[in-house]
Amino acid sequence: MAKDHRAGSKVRGDKLPAILMASHLLEGDTVFLGESGWTLDPSAAKIAHDAETAAVMEAEGKAAAAANTVIDPYLVPVDLTDHGLPLARHFRDAMRQKGPSIHPDMGKQAEFTPLG
Repeated sequence: MAKDHRAGSKVRGDKLPAILMASHLLEGDTVFLGESGWTLDPSAAKIAHDAETAAVMEAEGKAAAAANTVIDPYLVPVDLTDHGLPLARHFRDAMRQKGPSIHPDMGKQAEFTPLG
């Protein structure tokens, strides 16, 4: 698996499963690589359970960055809830994943399935 420059030094243990997180270049929103492109919904993020899938996802992120769709795509190690939803292991990525912390019942994050 390609080296994750952000979470690699902060998350202990296995780096898988993982999701690919980035920032949308024009909107500035945190986005996640889903089965059919980038999504704002963290519960719709594609989950890599093996190194090969993670490498493919990382390549998709690099291609999207080269096409100026997203910036700073990186793999984020996650734990899975009982319902199979990905929860970032590192607090920084967990905060990005949940969205703005002021009034979580409003805004874009209120439209999606609660993660934790």
